[in-house]
Amino acid sequence: MPANSLSLIRIVDDDAEMRESLEFLLSTEGWKSRSYASAEAFLETDDVMVPGCLILDIRMPGLSGLQLQELLKKKDYSLPILFITAHGDITMAVEAVKNGAFDFLPKPLDGQ
Repeated sequence: MPANSLSLIRIVDDDAEMRESLEFLLSTEGWKSRSYASAEAFLETDDVMVPGCLILDIRMPGLSGLQLQELLKKKDYSLPILFITAHGDITMAVEAVKNGAFDFLPKPLDGQ
């Protein structure tokens, strides 16, 4: 996805500092982004229909990132998903990728 396209990167993470950091990093590279404090907040929007991708935290209050991925898959939404987490393990990463995740990265991210 070129940075000048109509694509939107959605960030779903309960950590406000992580959301703000990712939004800043993405904006410096010319990407449009929007962030949400929960999976439920994301689902209340029409953003799921806009081309782009999702950056999801695994552990969040309410629906987890994996539960959101499963729900989107059942509804035939095909947004590419990049998982980020400070609490991941190999089993969790394998499950996410088997269910269609693009990648699974540990926090903290290094900006690359």
